[in-house]
Amino acid sequence: MILKVISVLISALLLFIIFFLTFRLRKSVKKSLELVAGSVSSAGKSTKVVSKEWESVLEKIEKKDESSYKLAVIEADKILDDLLKKIGYVGDDMGERLKKITAAQLSNIDEVWQAHRVRNRVVHEPDFQLTRPQAKRAIEIYQKALEDLEMI
Repeated sequence: MILKVISVLISALLLFIIFFLTFRLRKSVKKSLELVAGSVSSAGKSTKVVSKEWESVLEKIEKKDESSYKLAVIEADKILDDLLKKIGYVGDDMGERLKKITAAQLSNIDEVWQAHRVRNRVVHEPDFQLTRPQAKRAIEIYQKALEDLEMI
């Protein structure tokens, strides 16, 4: 009987600790995202400038030729890369910067990796055929990342 009571008390205490730590972690992640957003806007690249650059990307994706799709993906990747640099992520290239980002910092980091791989194929494989649906999907991924960073 005493063991059951002790077991219930320990279980209740552990559940309380789990909930408490989960709450603290969520609060910490929120603060991190606010800090990142503040860093981006104070780094000299305003949301207005990014929005204008982003409009250019969206115009390219609406055209009917593959070269415009490729340019749109390359430009979207560059916009995100420039922001990551300004926030303070270091590395020789975007791939190295992306390795330093967790899902807590950027909710769609795995998808950003996919879009970045598409960009790399566009740049490094001359015969790579980029379809409009592939390009649109990559642009949607970059857009979500920029929205998470509160830049568009």
